[in-house]
Amino acid sequence: MSVNGAAVSAKKAELTASGAFFEVGPIEVEGREYQGYKHAPATALEVLNNARNHGALDFLVYEDSRYTYTRLFAEADALAAQLQGDYEIEKGDRVAIAMRNNAEWMITYCAATLIGAIVVPINSWGKREELEYAISDCKASLLVCDEARFHLIEADYAALNISAIVVPTSADFQRPSEVALFDDVVSAGEDQSYTAPNISPDDGAIILYTSGSTGFPKGVLHRHRSIGQALMNMMFLGLLVAEFEGGPREYRGGAERETPMLTVPLFHATGLLGGFYLPMMLGQKVVMMYKWDSSQALALIEQERVTGVSTVPAILQDLLNNPDFERYDTSSLMRISAAGAATPAGLPELIDARIEDPSRSAGYGMTETMAVGATMSGALFDFRPDSAGVISPIMEMRFVAANGEETASGEPGEIQMRGICCTQGYWEKPDANADTFSKDGWMSTGDVGKLDEEGFLYITGRIKEIVIRGGENIFPGEIEQAAYELSSVREVVVFGEPDEAMGEEMVMVAFPEPDSGLEEATLRDFLKGRLAGYKVPRTIVLSDSALPRNASEKLHKLKVKEAYLGN
Repeated sequence: MSVNGAAVSAKKAELTASGAFFEVGPIEVEGREYQGYKHAPATALEVLNNARNHGALDFLVYEDSRYTYTRLFAEADALAAQLQGDYEIEKGDRVAIAMRNNAEWMITYCAATLIGAIVVPINSWGKREELEYAISDCKASLLVCDEARFHLIEADYAALNISAIVVPTSADFQRPSEVALFDDVVSAGEDQSYTAPNISPDDGAIILYTSGSTGFPKGVLHRHRSIGQALMNMMFLGLLVAEFEGGPREYRGGAERETPMLTVPLFHATGLLGGFYLPMMLGQKVVMMYKWDSSQALALIEQERVTGVSTVPAILQDLLNNPDFERYDTSSLMRISAAGAATPAGLPELIDARIEDPSRSAGYGMTETMAVGATMSGALFDFRPDSAGVISPIMEMRFVAANGEETASGEPGEIQMRGICCTQGYWEKPDANADTFSKDGWMSTGDVGKLDEEGFLYITGRIKEIVIRGGENIFPGEIEQAAYELSSVREVVVFGEPDEAMGEEMVMVAFPEPDSGLEEATLRDFLKGRLAGYKVPRTIVLSDSALPRNASEKLHKLKVKEAYLGN
């Protein structure tokens, strides 16, 4: 079936019609009506308990350990019994998790959810202040953390007034007497049981902290319902793509089941949904490493017959550029996705050279929408590879000009979203809620975008990043993407600096490909050939080192700007 806007719209309508598995219809949430999948799991508890049926299948391969579904849930049940009994965690209490990706993270998440707690995954890459802020902000009753995170807060632990369970990573870890070790707690709960709570779809399930680049992050509260709807939306996309590809893709290279490699943090919605919940729901196997190593990743792809890698461009480049790539059998790889940053020049061609007939994907979503917004993969991606995809059937989207009015069709404006997966609000942040949500439920995103004539979404910039030069609005994202068309540019950010004459002038900081010999004049001339004169940055700086990133592995524009202005 050929891909075009009309065909996609018609197929979406067919797949979501009354009586279909992905039927979409009105669902009332707290007095307001939204469009939602009628057959989606009602709660996260339902997703987890259904996953028990996968039994002896491998769920997780992590370092030297292998967890079947049965083993994972046995340990989660034991921990749940202890949390509910010894730690007296009740429905609605917050249980904070501060660890790098590991098996204990997943076990803790399951255990806390099984007893009705609200899980609070905390950025494991953050500093002491951010960790302590999140613990205090959500009023956590319990912290489950690894040794490194405990050492960050150790000096202030007594003042935080919170119980803690620690996963040690060294043989000489010295714990305070009031702190328990993870394995000891699980062992103590093996002969105990817990009482399953009565969970409503509208009960709180999770608080995800945003990775904002200024100030402390905000806690985004999501209902149980949002998790089930977001998972159903991911499954819907899979079927939509299969309809245009003549059916699901066959496994290859010895793979017998879907096996994603998880390289992004579980404390973000994309990692949590794509690397934990969806595999658990569908009986998949997840391959996970203690830390990223491209050589180890290649060995695991060959050994475990990994079928998909969804990660940031930098990690994907590192994997595909590994000098020993050809020594490994990577023929099982089918799905490749680079997200979270602009796509560097040459990466699409590199993917094509390394992976046979890859199914690529793109999307747009937010922590506040449980990653639901627009998405596409496979044949849809190939049709519009530079877009962010087609809008989800369960998300409304509009584009608003600075005066508050909707823009004309095809014209860019701030993206506003409203839907069943939108957060019910920031945790105890009434002022932020008032700034973000309209009275009729529309959520301001701060992102600028537009729909093309085929119904595909394009992201063109950020409201807060707009550079106003002599009255002209310039979106740095456009300038950055132009720079990435030059193969010798590896990383780039563009921002504004004050200027007495023009109000603002643009600054570009670029990190060249090593040994490329890129010069400022070459980059400037390249941009002049692709951009209007007023859009070429006044100042171009070439960095000797890679640019800083935030916890989402996105380039940290604020840190780059602060470093530049401090010079």
